[in-house]
Amino acid sequence: MAESSEPNISTSSLKPVDVSPMCSGGMKSPTDDPPDSENTAEYQIVAAIDFGTTFSGYAYSFASNKDAIHVNKNWGQTQGFLLHKTPTCLLLKSDGQFEAFGFEAVSRYNDLAEDEAGDYYYFDRFKMKLYDNKELNADITLKDANGKSQLAVDVFAHSLNFMKKHMLRAIGAHLGYDPHPDTVRWVLTVPAIWDENAKQFMREAAYRGSLILTPHSEQLVMALEPEAASLHCRNLPATDFVGYKDTAQASNPCFEPGTKYLVVDAGGGTIDCVAHKIRKDGRIRELFRATGGAWGGTIIDKQFLNLLHRIFGKDFITEFQQNYPKDFVELLQDFEIKKRGECDSIRVSLPYNFCNFKHNRVSVQQAIKTFAADNNNEVKFSSGKLVLTSAVVTSLFADALAQIKDHVDQLLQKPKTKDLQYIFLVGGFAESSRLQQALKTHFSERVTCLVPDEASLAVVRGAVAFGHDPSSIWQRICRFTYGVGSYLPYEEGVHREDLRVVSDGVTLCKNILQTWAEAGETIGHNEIWRETYTPIITNQKGIIFEFFRSSKRHVKYTDEAGVEKCGSLIVRMPDLTGDKERAVDLEVIFGGTEIKVVGYDHTSTNKYETLIDFLSS
Repeated sequence: MAESSEPNISTSSLKPVDVSPMCSGGMKSPTDDPPDSENTAEYQIVAAIDFGTTFSGYAYSFASNKDAIHVNKNWGQTQGFLLHKTPTCLLLKSDGQFEAFGFEAVSRYNDLAEDEAGDYYYFDRFKMKLYDNKELNADITLKDANGKSQLAVDVFAHSLNFMKKHMLRAIGAHLGYDPHPDTVRWVLTVPAIWDENAKQFMREAAYRGSLILTPHSEQLVMALEPEAASLHCRNLPATDFVGYKDTAQASNPCFEPGTKYLVVDAGGGTIDCVAHKIRKDGRIRELFRATGGAWGGTIIDKQFLNLLHRIFGKDFITEFQQNYPKDFVELLQDFEIKKRGECDSIRVSLPYNFCNFKHNRVSVQQAIKTFAADNNNEVKFSSGKLVLTSAVVTSLFADALAQIKDHVDQLLQKPKTKDLQYIFLVGGFAESSRLQQALKTHFSERVTCLVPDEASLAVVRGAVAFGHDPSSIWQRICRFTYGVGSYLPYEEGVHREDLRVVSDGVTLCKNILQTWAEAGETIGHNEIWRETYTPIITNQKGIIFEFFRSSKRHVKYTDEAGVEKCGSLIVRMPDLTGDKERAVDLEVIFGGTEIKVVGYDHTSTNKYETLIDFLSS
């Protein structure tokens, strides 16, 4: 923790800027009505982007008819597809400028000659770079299919900018005129199990991608993916769930106040789970904090790659990938689409260059024939395709399905899920019949498993609903203990001796954590923690507040094990009138998908606000 280089501006945890609070702090209960700051009436359009690991899409609706949610279902039209989503793939020119995104990026990259492909940057499945990345910052880079690097934030920004422009064109075609940018509230979906720094990274990318004019703009809200799906699913009639006629209980699902359910958001990269209870006012309460892991559909892709290594040898695949990177991408992309089908077996198209590739004089056909002879003919080569039998496909899915079932099993054993009635299975991976059948079979005796039609669109549709009313998720469980570092009067026998300091004749204890909220605590939507601070240094011109978090519930000092700095805020105090009698209010707004901090200097009436900066801490 570095001290400020500016004169007379002190950090609240390193220098004594508060002897004692002038007014009591603590959480403030929310009102029954959404606060004025959350009023979305000024936005005529809510536009949501579901930026996925493997596929992305968008949806929007107008304030005049919120429930009529429009989704683009024509992705890939020029490539012969009519899909709800487009691959999360980005193609950049040699100078790093945008070339194409989605199906267009895949198509153009595959059409490039091998010597041309090396001049471009091709990225896919890059969202997982943000998952559980403790070193995440705005300077990290991503490697493309050829091993070349670009700033990760720029890769995300180019992608979001494309989605924005594509959606605004669709909205303009719908309206007959181009909407004013200020009338659009943007919603960006993120996994609930993502760390705060990953959420802020996406906000920074949205800013650089021109969705918003300032990084902290309230025009953009983050929607947690399983929460968004929850809002969508609980309002669906029984006829909008897959196979509802086959399940007597699901033929008339009931989502009255008191109903508890689990949302399993099965995406390409992560499995995200939240447990909700419907309140008497119709809003939603979270029962325990979001859980999950990296068990999404890409686990199966990794198993397929392992299978290729077993059939052809790792050196064979590595050499082919180096010599024909775009053909290798095409091969994996074909498997990604085929694995979502309902057929027991899968026929993966092998690119021309792959069919004719040899390694150590062994051809593709020879390698497949040898492997099949040693493995009960589980694979075969037919008309340029690698045919995988049902047994092989089942083995590819086995690990992911086992981890998902085990995790949901653990959640259903929690006391708070004792009377849980439903499981909503959503996300792109949820469209896999194997995953649907696995969960329905395993949990049918305990709960009703419901899969909405077009399960891959549940998140983006729910994100639109969330954008219209963020207070619909009224209570969440705090994932961490949060607080601000400060000095307090030293108390013998209470405070640690090694943290005792003397300043201007006053004995203080440094590194005290003044807690805003504790891990596991239920936090209401937009609950506010307030505290007032006074300077004790003569002519002090500002205060640097430093913020900390920990997964531990009870924390006393900022230097304890497991406590990490997660942001800061400078409140400048240019008017020296009153000197040490001046007051600065610190206000922390909780309960949303992001944490907002506001500092207010009473003397100069300067107001500073920020979302906690997790990227630079």
